[in-house]
This record gives sequence, structure tokens and C-alpha cells, in this order.
Amino acid sequence: MQKTKLACLFLTSAILLSTTTFGAKTAEATKPVSLLRARCVESGFGNARVENLDVSIGRAVYTSQFYLGPGYRSAALTCKIQPDKSPKPVFQTLNLGFGMRDNTTVSPSVDVKIFLDGKLTEARTVSPTQQVTASLDVSNVSNVSIEATCSSATQYCDRVYFFTAALERIVPAKKAN
Repeated sequence: MQKTKLACLFLTSAILLSTTTFGAKTAEATKPVSLLRARCVESGFGNARVENLDVSIGRAVYTSQFYLGPGYRSAALTCKIQPDKSPKPVFQTLNLGFGMRDNTTVSPSVDVKIFLDGKLTEARTVSPTQQVTASLDVSNVSNVSIEATCSSATQYCDRVYFFTAALERIVPAKKAN
């Protein structure tokens, strides 16, 4: 009787431990990864800068991860999201959230374009106090480029702050037993 209880206790502990370990691995695999963890380069006449900064957009506080400052022209950030040695895609979705600060009301709007492997996939115009979100399928994409272009040829455009730039991993399908 004692051995049976001990065996049941051991078996129950093993099941709980394996369930907890599997759950932790699943949670880790689905945790979003910052786009900035990829290999990124900036281009354009403006600037792109990684800077954690609290900004007010649409009368709400967001923590910006980076910004694109087009100035009088444009700024871009291009990131290689597919590792060189990975034969299969790693990421499923790119989630972006961005906007212009509330205190830049005199700035012209900025045209934000998102390119996936060089092809224009999304284009949004953002004005001061406005925030925008986008969710893009990147399951078969190696490179992502985000370009911010000033809509005015004569006026200075303020920065576009990115408060979300997260890549979601492809969740492997569960194997049937």
C-alpha cells in the first residue's frame, strides 16, 4: 500500500513537472522579440535612433523604442529578420505601433512606408497627435524596411516614434501522439 502511494505521488509529480516545463517552453517560444534585436541599418538623409523615451501621442503616454526623424527629407531603418543559417522562417507577424508627439502640432504629416523584402506592403500617413498600428505577415520575409518621408518639401517634419516593434515567432504545430 505504501509503495503504491509513493508510486502514484512520483507519477503525479513527474506529470506536473513535465507540464510545467512544456508550458514554460511554449510561453518562451511565443514571447515577442523586439525588431531592434535583428541586424538593422539606417539610411536616408534624416536620422534613425534607438532611444527609450516616454512620449505623449493622442494624449496617452507611450514608451518609444526608437524614432525616425525625416527632417526635410526621409529616414529609414532596414532590418534583416531571417537568420542566415535558418532554413525555415522564424517569425510570423510584425506588430508596429507609432505616432507623432502631441507637442509637434506645427509639423507637417509624415508618410510611413513599410517594405517587406523590398516590396511596398503598407503605407500610412501620420500627423501630430495621431497614433497608428499595423500588423504584418512576415512568415516568408527576410528583410523589413520602415521609411518615414516628410510630406512637405519646404517645412521640417518632426520625428515618428515607434512604441511597438515586435516580431512574433512562428508557433510550431503540436505533434500528434
